[in-house]
Parts: sequence; C-alpha cells; structure tokens
Amino acid sequence: MTLDTAADPHAEVVPERPPRKRQKRRRRKRGRLVDRPRTPVELELTGFAAGGVAMGRAPDGRIAFVEFGIPGERVIAEITSEESSYIEARTAMVLEESPERVEPRCEYYGRCGGCQLQHIAYGEQLRLKTGVVREQMRRIGRFEDAEVDTALREMIGMNDPWGYRNHMRFTVRRDGDIGFMEHGTHRFLRVDHCEIANPEANRVLRNAQGRTMQTKQLTVRVGEHSGESLVQPKLRWRPGRRGNVRSGQQHYHELLRGARYRVSSPAFFQVNSRQTERLIELVVARARAVGPRLVADAYSGVGTFAVALAQVVPDVVTIEASSAAGDDAEVNLAPYDNVRRITGTVEEQLPALNPQPDVVVVDPPRAGLDASIIETVVDSDVRRVVYVSCDPATLARDLRRFVDGGFTIAEMQPIDMFPHTQHIECITTLDRAK
Repeated sequence: MTLDTAADPHAEVVPERPPRKRQKRRRRKRGRLVDRPRTPVELELTGFAAGGVAMGRAPDGRIAFVEFGIPGERVIAEITSEESSYIEARTAMVLEESPERVEPRCEYYGRCGGCQLQHIAYGEQLRLKTGVVREQMRRIGRFEDAEVDTALREMIGMNDPWGYRNHMRFTVRRDGDIGFMEHGTHRFLRVDHCEIANPEANRVLRNAQGRTMQTKQLTVRVGEHSGESLVQPKLRWRPGRRGNVRSGQQHYHELLRGARYRVSSPAFFQVNSRQTERLIELVVARARAVGPRLVADAYSGVGTFAVALAQVVPDVVTIEASSAAGDDAEVNLAPYDNVRRITGTVEEQLPALNPQPDVVVVDPPRAGLDASIIETVVDSDVRRVVYVSCDPATLARDLRRFVDGGFTIAEMQPIDMFPHTQHIECITTLDRAK
C-alpha cells in the first residue's frame, strides 16, 4: 500500500508489499542476513506505505520500501531484502532532506525495532498516518475519493507524545542484561532507557538492569493515573545485587475518566492511558448519540468501554472469550446492575442476543471481523456500529462488507495511540442506510 503525499498529489499508487516469506535462516540467499554487505541505491521518495516506510522506485523500476525515509527526500539507501517486484531498503544517507526531518530523541533509534517514525516531526507523523487510512480505504475497501474525504477526519494526536507506554516487554539475557532484540536481527540490544515508556517502567528497568537471574523475559505494566504497577515474573536477584523492585503481582489497577479498572497480567489493556481516555470518550459519544436502549460491547475485554457505557445508556451486554479479561470485567462491572456479561466468542454469541441491540461496539484484534459477524449485524435490527480498529487494512476490508450490506460510513476518526510507531487506531461510525 502506498500513500500519495500532499506535496505530490499525483504520486503513483502501487500494490501493497506482499508478506515476507518465512524461511529457515541458513537457507536464505537474500534478505536480512545481518553481516552481508548491502548494495546502495539512490532513490527519490514519493510516498508513504503501511508499516511506517517511505516509498520510491528503484532504477530498475521495482517498488522500493525504505525505512527511515520521508516522502520528498532523495536518499542513498542500502538494500536489505529484494524480490522480483520490489525491494526493501534502509536509509543510509540523506542527500536532500525533508523539512519534516528531526533528530530522534532515542539513542537506540534505528537499532531497537520499537519505533519507526522518531525521525519525522510529530505533526507530520499524524498527517502521514491519516493518509495510510485514506489509501487503504481506496485500495482495499474500493471506496471513491469523495466517499473517503467526506468521512475521514484528521488524526487526533497527543499533547506530549513521549513517556506514554504503560506496558513493556523486555528480553533478559543470562547475564542479567535487559533490553530488546535488535531491529531485523536475532542480536540482543541492551537498553537502559526507553523514551516512549512510562517513567515508572523506566525506573523498574533501571533498578533491575544487570541484577536479575533465572528469567528470560520481564514484563512491566503501569497504572499511569493510579500509581500501581505489575512486574512479572517474580524476580530473583543476583547475590549482593538486589534491586528496588516489587514483583510477582497478579494484577494492578488503572483509573480512567474517574473509573477504576482492574487488569490482570495476561489480560489485554490499551498501552496508552492518556489516549485511552479520549478513545473512551469518542466511542461512548458515538454510541450514545442515537439514543440506544441496548448497546452490545463485543470483544469487551476488561470492560474498558462497558464501564463508561453503563453510566449513560439503559442497558449494556458484553461479549468476551478471554477468561482472564472476563475475571477482571466481573470486578470492574460489579457496580453496574444494567450490564449483562456473556463469556464466549463474538461469532457464536452475537447472533444469539435477544433482544437485539440498537448499537454494537466492536474492538476486534488486528485480523478484524469474521465475515459471519458482519452478516449477523447486517441481518439484524442494529442501527449503528462503532468499530474500533488497530489495522487500517482489515478495517477497509470490513467496511466494504458493511457498506455492501446496507450501512453507510458516517465518520472515520483516527487517534494516535502509538506515537512514533507505525501503528494506527481508528474509530469508525456506521449507520444503517435509511
């Protein structure tokens, strides 16, 4: 997938990069062998692609997906992988620099694979990510430009896009060093500070660095507004090197918009507490706007949306398959007697709901919605769908199915839950056509 830039509205649209084939490392003849000399190539970057990479054309006409570039730049890039129709490359030298290029804040940027966009000014990140949504809607959803432009809003960013991540997973070496795997390799990279991590996660990292033993991973989860934290596993310390870290907690709590949420170690919870409050506000406003009697919260998790919905609509029903999330939801939703919880898959439970909901809120995993779920909604009396997506490609696919089934897209509102990374969250509101 490529995105036309505002600077070049006639930039070409090219096919999305195919998924990379999984092969055993010893048999790979091309691609990401770390120590192999890389071929340099000069490129004009004309667009931006899903995955947080710039795009251009190689001298031989193949599409080039280029890490750490910006549309409008001329660069020397080193080829890291190549196929018959495209190459992947990494910016080695910038010959003509974009005015949107900035100095990355993180000393590990480019080696650590956690962030892809720190070299781009934050406002431009938001514009480029919005454009990714736009192009996926055109290419995968097959929507006309006018349809997309009418519905799509500019991405909502953060006032301070640093220190936001409340959930970190680190790799721990046998010698106690803590870090991540180096970008595109199997090599360990020791990390002493992460610029997008919550300060408490960095405190845990600092106090545990080089001191732990008998563990391969370290998970840190932080309640930004509650001050609580969860560190797993229960840490064992090297003799004489005990760190100032409490560990082994089974759950922690977070406060969002005045509500208290319990979150267990294996349960999913949004990684950005500040933006999650805005996400909840947007979802609840869109669900409430049509005056529903009953709202179904599918993929309800620990009750992130249901807690807020229960305060403003008469009745809520939640559907969640995860037992860990379900246990948390039982605690979080206990104060609300207008919520009915159902444990099971959305595919099985949504068609069986009686009475049928007026509004359905869906927040599926990256794979999106199964076609059967969309068919169930299309064939029901549901008036509005509020779709929270973390993948613009599967969102575009699913929206085409909804529209073909008789719904119209009222609004698409991207929100930046993951600053400085390729990841994109989007809230789409669909109404049944009159």
